[in-house]
Amino acid sequence: MGWEKLINQNKIKEYFQRVLQEKSIANAYCFYGEEGVGKFAFAIEFIRTLSCSKPFWKDGFYSSCGTCLNCQNIANLKFMNIEYVFSLPAGKSGETESKGTLASLPESQFQEINEKLKNKINNPYTKFAIEGATQIKISQIRELRKTLALSNSLPGRKFVIIFNAEEMRVEAQNAFLKTLEEPRKDVTFILLTTHKEALLPTILSRCQMLFFPPLQKEEIKQVLINEFGKNPEESEIIAQFANGSMTRALDLLDSDIKQIRDEMIDLLSITLKKNFPGKEVTEKINKLVEKFDKKKSFIALDLLEQWLRDALLISKNGPNDLIINSDTLVRLEKFKEIFGQKPIEKAIEVVEQSHYLVSANVQIPNVFMKLFLELRDIFF
Repeated sequence: MGWEKLINQNKIKEYFQRVLQEKSIANAYCFYGEEGVGKFAFAIEFIRTLSCSKPFWKDGFYSSCGTCLNCQNIANLKFMNIEYVFSLPAGKSGETESKGTLASLPESQFQEINEKLKNKINNPYTKFAIEGATQIKISQIRELRKTLALSNSLPGRKFVIIFNAEEMRVEAQNAFLKTLEEPRKDVTFILLTTHKEALLPTILSRCQMLFFPPLQKEEIKQVLINEFGKNPEESEIIAQFANGSMTRALDLLDSDIKQIRDEMIDLLSITLKKNFPGKEVTEKINKLVEKFDKKKSFIALDLLEQWLRDALLISKNGPNDLIINSDTLVRLEKFKEIFGQKPIEKAIEVVEQSHYLVSANVQIPNVFMKLFLELRDIFF
């Protein structure tokens, strides 16, 4: 990708340029911040530059060439000096802990995960998610220790990237801590996390801590225009809802978020009529969600939640420049006139609970029907 292509985080770019020039590589780093702000993008570019056979100066950055064998192997998931650790799907009932490794998965699942990982390496701001994966097990850390022990014969520095490090179980964290306590000069660990507070303090104390703040709205907007060919108006809307995350912006890219948002607001308005049109609400919910998969359901819920947060801000006479849905200001003002400061915060909680229900694989029409009925109860 190249350092010049990484989105902002200029202080961190400067830091790593110094590290590369001085060759002062730490034994362990912890990159923390929200999803989609560049943690993995920086990790893989740092490793690529250190491993490149022909690094050179480009646009003021010490960069990888992208064409040497090492660079190509990194892109194709064939570079032997990188180990990736991430949560895996739960094993079958009664399966021993020792089976909970990537190699123990069925071949089809193994290949699917590898393809997702390869896509993440080459498109580092895309989402990397494995269905049913919730935790990093101690068996994975034990396997990692064995792999590192066997890698002594390989030339060059070895790297370990741990995705969502907060998902390590306590026993896995303790096992990993032992690895950190016995550092090898030729191994560098990079922990990526959105919740560093979930990691043992003894792990954090052994890491170089680097905070990745949310991206600026204008930065995301320009990427959408320049890299994805979106028009300025559409890019503005997506960037507004991305909340500083390029990954979230890319998720929204495939959805007509303005249409989904407007349909959700329309449905809320119908639900909150004095004479409740139950049949009409049911028909509209069914028509709306028939095109929803899990991803679009989450997006629809997020859009409704953000609109309600704007309504809450308006009800408290907050500044208009903080409103995300500024193009719906007339509807927000009307909502305030009708409902004032009724329990909007409670309504937001109900939307958040619907997120959980979708995650738990409750049927999507049932989730949305339950949601809008509860919203009516809250406001009447």
